This record gives sequence, C-alpha cells and structure tokens, in this order.
Amino acid sequence: MSPQDNDFLDLSGVRPPSETALLSPEKFPILEGMSPIHLRILNEASRVMHVSKDVEMLHEGDAPHDMYFIESGRLAIAKHVGTQLKIIAQLGPGNVYGEFGALRRKSRYASAYTAEPCRIIRVELSAVQQVLEVDPAFKERLTKLLTCRMLDSFFFSHPVFQELPEATRTALAKELPIRFFERGARIFSQGDAPTGVYLILSGEVEVRYLNKVGAEVLLEIRRDNDMIGEVVQKNGTALAYSAIAASDLDALMLDKETMTKLHRHHPKTFAQLEKYINKRSEKSVKRLRENLG
Repeated sequence: MSPQDNDFLDLSGVRPPSETALLSPEKFPILEGMSPIHLRILNEASRVMHVSKDVEMLHEGDAPHDMYFIESGRLAIAKHVGTQLKIIAQLGPGNVYGEFGALRRKSRYASAYTAEPCRIIRVELSAVQQVLEVDPAFKERLTKLLTCRMLDSFFFSHPVFQELPEATRTALAKELPIRFFERGARIFSQGDAPTGVYLILSGEVEVRYLNKVGAEVLLEIRRDNDMIGEVVQKNGTALAYSAIAASDLDALMLDKETMTKLHRHHPKTFAQLEKYINKRSEKSVKRLRENLG
C-alpha cells in the first residue's frame, strides 16, 4: 500500500490493520487480497472467544447471527440424518464457518461443535454482509466454499448418495453445478423443453399446473432433498408443470452431461438415483392426474 493510501485511511478514520489484528490473510486464506478498509471493518466487529470442548456453537435450524474464524483448535460439523447426529467434516485453524447465514441469511443447515478447546474469532454478521456487498472477490471465495460444503452435506444426508466414500463426495462437490434462484424466480415453465432434473439443496419450490380449463393450480411445495423437473409429456419433449422459487433456492442441476458422468464413474449411485427419480415421478404423475381439470 502506498503512503497516499495510508494518508487517506488515516484521514478517513479507518487505519490499516495492525500486526496484532485478530483477522489477517496470513491467518485466514479466505481474506487474501482484501483491502485494508474491508479488513478493518471486520476487525472492528470481531471479538475473541475461548471455547471449551463439546460446546455446540451453531445449531441446525437456528437463525444466523455471526460468522466465525477458527484460530486454534478443531470443530466438528454435524447434521441430523434420520434420528442420528452424524459428523460431516472437521475444521481446523485457518477455517471459517457460518458462511451459509452470511450469504443466504437463512437458518443453519448444519450444527457445529468444538471437538477440542478452541480460540475462535466471532465477527458480527452485519459487518460481514457490509463487506460482501462491496467486495465481489471475497463474496466469490466465500460462495465457492459454501457450495462445496452444501453439496458435501447434501450427499452425506441424502439416501441416494450416502454410500459414496468421503473422498468421492468431496470431489463431486467441487465438480457439480449448483444453481441459485432468488425468491419468485421461475425455474422453468410447463411446456418447456426438459434440460435435466434439479435436486433441492436449500429452499422451497412451488409446483404449479395449468389445467385444461386454464386455471393454474398449486400442486405442492417441495423442500430440501426433494426434486423438480422429473415429469415430462409429449414423448419427453415438454415439462409437465411449472416450478417457481418460493424462497431463495439452491439446487443441484443434473443435466445429461452430469448424469453421464455419474453413470460412467459411479454406476451404483447412478442406479440408485435413477430409481429415486422414477419413484418421485410416479408420485408426481398421480398428483397431476388428480388435477387435470
């Protein structure tokens, strides 16, 4: 940073982060390239927490409050699968968590426990969101982290993907395409050409059907771990219903190329997925027939 930059920061009342700042790119790679001003905003909103072992720092389903940077110690990320709480991953020094609440502003999709005594830097969510609005590079890095973790969590808890080895889940989480839709966005319309199916990672989707008398009927609201786009008509050339995001939505797009990769590299998982899609399709067709109108 040039002397002029230092002068500007001093005059503005926002000084560059000192060597004793809680947050720095050297400690936390997610902050690499961040400007001194943005680092200062985060540091001003930070405080250190000394946390003993076995403390539930975040609870699955809770509303977001803050974001957390692990300076020392180790945390376990866990999710309910049926009646059991299972560990998805462990995070060590230099990692962050709470990114889902920061980016999506929705309830937590997993819990976080201290696996050993930790020193954690807690940053107010409002400060993180302030920086996200003006720092696209930081937002992009955090979004990449979010998508990988979200997919890994989804694979871990979904019955079709549960048997995949951890290394395979991690690799797929980096490869597969996640689509984000804002609330109210039309994902596809009845009659559109099918491009694949979507698995719902987080959010809600309204399934609507335009019947023979021209009335649009709300058939279902589908949520996490469900799917859309599984029913086609007219010899497979047209989707049988419309889908609209009822909330901000994250969905995994399984197009022809992705399905081919799964079939080639993970035939057992592909067979389970195909069975799952067919079962969901049968249920949806029954619902559609009840509302032909």
